[in-house]
Amino acid sequence: MSTATVESERGRLITRYSLTVSPLFMPVHAYLAPLSLPQSSRRTDDDAHETFTRLLALAKTTIERDAELSDGLTRVALLVQRPISEAYLGAFDSLRWSPEDDMARTYVSVVYARALHHLQHTERDPGEFVANVRRLLVESRPALAQRLTAMEGLPPDFVGHLIVEAEARRGENPFFRERLQRAGELFNQHLDSESPWPSRQAHPLSAIGVDNLGSRTALPAHMALAMTVHD
Repeated sequence: MSTATVESERGRLITRYSLTVSPLFMPVHAYLAPLSLPQSSRRTDDDAHETFTRLLALAKTTIERDAELSDGLTRVALLVQRPISEAYLGAFDSLRWSPEDDMARTYVSVVYARALHHLQHTERDPGEFVANVRRLLVESRPALAQRLTAMEGLPPDFVGHLIVEAEARRGENPFFRERLQRAGELFNQHLDSESPWPSRQAHPLSAIGVDNLGSRTALPAHMALAMTVHD
């Protein structure tokens, strides 16, 4: 093994250790844990994706005519587009599983995988779940406001830590890697071949930030986070 390879592996191990001793490790682990081991469900990823697609259509039509919901979407976008620190940018490069991976794609794959998991394991049937969300969007504004406030209370580095930890687990856990791969493939079906991902920029999630809320990527990504960050 060459000196360069040894040093690279040493750097990777140091980076990995630093993630596990961070105060953010436990909340991020709690978010990722359901994706790490197989769990039985009578619904498939495709079933959950179909339900999410119905929810997405409902959200689009509701937000278009509701200024309060549109403002809520902007608040989520502001949360997600917070600058990612140089430490996390460097850590992602150190732990990158594949040269094709970038932070935006990893983020979207993770939150969508969690949304699919949530929909697979909800006790409600899909029709009931969609109807309940419709009532929530129209009638339960205090509940929505409470969820937004809780999301805005996440630690500033939560998203950065989530992305880097997910990329690390992608390289360590084949099952986790497959879940992210499948979730990314299903998420791409919302895009109609749109390709909004500027790779490895200083602010990787600006592609779904406030200035890009009109992209096909932004709304499903923000919905996935809102569905799962406190489920």
